[in-house]
Amino acid sequence: MSFFKRIFGFLSRPDRDAAKAAPQPVATPLPAESPVRSVLISWHEMLDAHARIAGYFLPVSPVRAGSEITGRQLLDSFRAEHVMRLAEKRLVVMPVAIEQWQDADFRCLATARTYFHLLVTSIGEPEAWNSVAMEIRACGARVAVDAAFFDLPDASGDLADMVLLDARAGELAALEQMLKAVRLRYPRLPVVVRDVSSWAEFRFFQSLGVDYCIGGFASTPDEAEQAGRLSQSRLVVIEMLNQLRGDAELAVVAATAKRDPAVVLKLLEMANSPLSGLLRQVSNLEEAIMLLGRDAVYRWLTLAMFRIDAQRGLDETLLVIALSRACCLEALAPGGDKKMAGELFLVGMLSVVDSLLGMPMAAVLGKMHLPEAVSLALLKNEGPYVRYLLLMIALERCRIDQAVTLAGLMAIDPTHLLNTYSTAMAWATSDLLGQG
Repeated sequence: MSFFKRIFGFLSRPDRDAAKAAPQPVATPLPAESPVRSVLISWHEMLDAHARIAGYFLPVSPVRAGSEITGRQLLDSFRAEHVMRLAEKRLVVMPVAIEQWQDADFRCLATARTYFHLLVTSIGEPEAWNSVAMEIRACGARVAVDAAFFDLPDASGDLADMVLLDARAGELAALEQMLKAVRLRYPRLPVVVRDVSSWAEFRFFQSLGVDYCIGGFASTPDEAEQAGRLSQSRLVVIEMLNQLRGDAELAVVAATAKRDPAVVLKLLEMANSPLSGLLRQVSNLEEAIMLLGRDAVYRWLTLAMFRIDAQRGLDETLLVIALSRACCLEALAPGGDKKMAGELFLVGMLSVVDSLLGMPMAAVLGKMHLPEAVSLALLKNEGPYVRYLLLMIALERCRIDQAVTLAGLMAIDPTHLLNTYSTAMAWATSDLLGQG
């Protein structure tokens, strides 16, 4: 992961490059293995109308099925996810029951971008809900509620700062009516729809004026945009990837890079970074590739596929998803197996490349020379790596039972798994991506 930290300054948007200083070396953030985690917190992207990540909804689930999550456990879990750092740039929505709020002091997490989602199922008396909502407001945070909250007698909607709807709670026509009723009564409240399952649903809710959508659709291909965005720059990147995997001469790789000035510029910038420790400037592209090393250039090119010609907010979103998967899967490889770690990195990075390029996965991978195990996992859901990808998806969707079962079959300690996932998510959403 430290490799990414060294090069991300060179993956920034062109208009930001001039203003950025050279990236500083940062120690690899290895996950701490203690204390044992009792709560899984998943990171669900909240996408705006441009499919950019505006924030995260953080659903929780007990690691041990059937056990209750105390307020102290929940607070400690949110703090372990560094939600305060996340809230510096993005919205953060955290589910909290009334009893959990009363059991611990959550005020340390309060910011203007922090929303506590007060669960309707925990309301015994509207007065208790109103009291906690006022406490949340008083400490500088905000209150999120389910749309069903407005049906409760004596509940004060004036204390709500965000409304959440469940896309699976009923027919779309009924949800549309519910949304209209909420908008009529509280026109300024931002509305979030959860469990959106497809891009078609995303567009439907956007047409109704929804502010944010949550769901696994972000990493799936959008059939309405299967335009095949395989530009000349991306073709150059793919050709260079194939040449590096095939151990082509550096002169051949450099000749391919020269077909795209942006690739040439960034490779030279990387080689001439102060972090390289060179006493002279490198101007020869072949020499730059040699100094950086084949593995480093290969990984940079994999990342560059997401940034070169990126014109949509979704491209940045897919980069975050791909990076979190790649970093997590790489770290879950058995210790010392560098080959497996590198191939798992590729599985994570390329797991959303069909969505990125607007092409079927088979068409994309058909242009790339990949290890057989990587291709099997991505194309056929087969082979030794498919369990790792399924494990990551289970974590993303807060399916703790499935994740623990898979981890057991793979001899992965649950604590190591959750710490690794948390570390990967925190890093992939950090300022190193130049977002926010």
